[in-house]
Amino acid sequence: MPEPRTHEAPSPLEPAITMSLRPPEPPAAPEEAGIPPRPDGLYPMPATTGESGDIWAEIRRGHRPLDPHRAYLKYLVAEALGQGLFYTAEVRPHIIGLLGDLLTEDMRTRNNERIRTEGGVIGMEIYYARDLLSKERERREIRAAHERIQPRAGLVLGTLIWTDGKRATGCEITAVDGYALTLRFRRGRSTYDCHCDARSIEAAQQRTREHAAARTPKGPALLPDIAGEA
Repeated sequence: MPEPRTHEAPSPLEPAITMSLRPPEPPAAPEEAGIPPRPDGLYPMPATTGESGDIWAEIRRGHRPLDPHRAYLKYLVAEALGQGLFYTAEVRPHIIGLLGDLLTEDMRTRNNERIRTEGGVIGMEIYYARDLLSKERERREIRAAHERIQPRAGLVLGTLIWTDGKRATGCEITAVDGYALTLRFRRGRSTYDCHCDARSIEAAQQRTREHAAARTPKGPALLPDIAGEA
């Protein structure tokens, strides 16, 4: 779960303090729907792992469309993960086998000339396809949490416990920018602004409920025995 990014709001007594707990996320490419057909022709294999990274970065940011071969690769990786494969040593040979004649022997073994990477260029292509799937899942989770929370400026959330285990009182959403939220809360005498998304709020709410439940006495209350008193 991403950490909320917080900074203390300016006050007449002291300047703001900035704490960056989560790096800003770049714009993401739109998710692909449906099962892509097996493409024709050889896979457009980059010359180096660095070139592979640049291509997939453009795809993630929406600056480059997902070409048919990479759409098919992404689908194969999703299927492999859905079948329970997890470790790279399992996923990579499985995917390379499924790609079959879309790869030549050179493509299967292509690597950087000076600094060689385990798995080579095709291994990085598989890694970046998996990374794109992970980011798409994260966006779905954020969107679903956003719909459940229905955040709006002025929405009061009360007391919440964040991932550092500290209580934040008077939590209130002060701004909504797409799925990016700004909350204001207090800790002691200090006021902070927190930049997060709806998942962070739901996690904080769950953490707060669990903390309250842990402090609630278990079992029925014991009453004094007053039998025979009249």
